[in-house]
Amino acid sequence: MKKLLAVILMVTVALTGFSKTRHLGNFSYINTDGKINIAVNAVVAVKFNKKAYLPFILYLGCDKGVSATIDRSSVVMEYKGKTYHLPSYKEWRENYNEDVYDLSLFSREPEHIFPSEMDIYQFQTNVDFYPARNEGVTVTNVLSVSYRIGAVTKVYFKNPGIKRGDVIKIKVFDKNDKSIYGEIEIKF
Repeated sequence: MKKLLAVILMVTVALTGFSKTRHLGNFSYINTDGKINIAVNAVVAVKFNKKAYLPFILYLGCDKGVSATIDRSSVVMEYKGKTYHLPSYKEWRENYNEDVYDLSLFSREPEHIFPSEMDIYQFQTNVDFYPARNEGVTVTNVLSVSYRIGAVTKVYFKNPGIKRGDVIKIKVFDKNDKSIYGEIEIKF
């Protein structure tokens, strides 16, 4: 009996110590274990990993009873022990002109169907951290998400030299309360 309890305890500790990111196919991922739920379309970043800035589409929402305010400094990428922040919109716009092409690349991929965990959200589609020049979407520096209201935004990280097989982690925090966060792992 003691051995069985020890095994159950070890399995529980092992499972809670790892990110619960699920790969859904075609470089789409989801993790709903944090207070901020995240799904990501990483297909363009992975398939075209030589770009100066890596594009991702984030789908964000919160657990029941939780709301979060997310600004540009609240979204980070971790790679090989270093943390990378989103560039300012001005810096990104001055140094990157492939945003319209990125939209074309995203549109050529199969539609990403995320599981029911993300079906509960009504996604705000009129604001974006990095809208393409041909989109009729407002640039924003802050997104608000809750249990029923989610947000979809493109994010770009300056490419630190990611190679095939590398793993990154994207973390999203509430700008006022760092205990409200979510994270997702992406394998290139």
